[in-house]
Amino acid sequence: MILPRFLALPFLATLALASSGCSLFDLLEPETTLADLDPARARVEVELGESPRVSLALVAKEGTCEAITDDIEAKVDDRPMDLFIRGGETPTKDGWVCGAPTFRKALAEENLGEGKTHFEVSDDTARIALDFEDLLAPRSLTPNHPQNKIDPGVDLSLAWSAPGDELDEEKLDVVFTYDDETLELPAPPEVSVVDGEIVVRIPQTSPAGPATLRVDAEVHVAATSCEGTPSCEATVKVSPTVALEVTNGTVP
Repeated sequence: MILPRFLALPFLATLALASSGCSLFDLLEPETTLADLDPARARVEVELGESPRVSLALVAKEGTCEAITDDIEAKVDDRPMDLFIRGGETPTKDGWVCGAPTFRKALAEENLGEGKTHFEVSDDTARIALDFEDLLAPRSLTPNHPQNKIDPGVDLSLAWSAPGDELDEEKLDVVFTYDDETLELPAPPEVSVVDGEIVVRIPQTSPAGPATLRVDAEVHVAATSCEGTPSCEATVKVSPTVALEVTNGTVP
């Protein structure tokens, strides 16, 4: 008799395990060391929100998808990181997808600030080390208008507090909210990046009144040191705010 596929495979696997003396968990145990993984890229992501955290992913070479062993450990500034994704292929509603081995760490207030941040991934076979400057520094906005005024129809420049960040207009989303909930902009603000500053212009017919401007940004931070892998990169997700006063318009 020919067994159906979904019955035959587990049945044959059970016979093989019984004859070898191994358990199913032995066969499923990952065997990929850090040297075997040989990642093409180390990718760091920082979220500086209400619950700040940092993650480190090891992106394998194209065409490979491996799950790592428990022996591989990751640290950020000598603090152990948790293994969040072991790697390998996982099933989803859209089919099988490859997940990069990823480590995570929640950040406390004392972990944040300016200076160097050091990451290290290692086991008995290999070591990866990477450094970033001011990766965990707070990000803030400083308007070039001394009274934090914003004139409708006129550009307002906002200095970004971390000069080492690379700002990308495509990764910026500006949210403009009046303190008076009955007021709103007649159209979304125009946003650009000029010489490392964020430039915002609200429509000429915008109503006057106090407001808050929030910039949801994803910025790139270059690595100052990258060892053990060809490429290292970091992005920071942050949403600084600044209080502004919309004026009645400039005097001609």
